[in-house]
Amino acid sequence: MKNGKLIGGVLAAAVGILVLVLAIKLVSGAIGLLHGALDTVLGIVLIVALVILVVWMFRYAAKKRK
Repeated sequence: MKNGKLIGGVLAAAVGILVLVLAIKLVSGAIGLLHGALDTVLGIVLIVALVILVVWMFRYAAKKRK
């Protein structure tokens, strides 16, 4: 085998491995981003639910006082 083919094969393998690593990192980053978005949505839903609960408690207490 000639040195040019050997170097070309090694470079092609290195580029292939780098592309695979980059693809895995991009997918991992996208999943992390989706996880962060889900946490944000769940946090907002929790805050809204707590506000609704507090409003309901005060209305119930005002109604029972009369």
